[in-house]
Amino acid sequence: MASDVEVLLQMYREQHDQARQLESQRASLSNLVIVVASAALGFTAQRGLAMTMLIVTLPLVGLGIYGVLACLKYHERSVLHHRAARQFSRRIEEHLPTLVISDDWAELHAQQQLRFPKIFRVRLYALWITLHVGVAASGAALSVVIFTHEL
Repeated sequence: MASDVEVLLQMYREQHDQARQLESQRASLSNLVIVVASAALGFTAQRGLAMTMLIVTLPLVGLGIYGVLACLKYHERSVLHHRAARQFSRRIEEHLPTLVISDDWAELHAQQQLRFPKIFRVRLYALWITLHVGVAASGAALSVVIFTHEL
């Protein structure tokens, strides 16, 4: 029969595996959005900013908004899995107090913050969201230019 620590360790691993899977899905989605947006922008540049190109530029807005929402959801789920993993880590430490896992983690966190003080504050999910906002903004800007040029 498995010990309490073995069960907690398995649950800890599962939470990290889930967080890793979410990051992989987010990366795949973002790569797809980048490819589609690049193709759409290239097609628009090749054809010019005619009214018919709204069929390409307007969906870019929706694609970018979808990317933002998906990244926010991936972040929310990732936070859930990381918090659960920390909870299981604390429970493991209760069973094996000599490990001092939380103290080691706090020390590593503080060292990282000292080594990279400016970039440490930047959240990775915010960078991904900015990318998707850029896709939506490029579609919106091109659409506005098309509307104003044709009027």
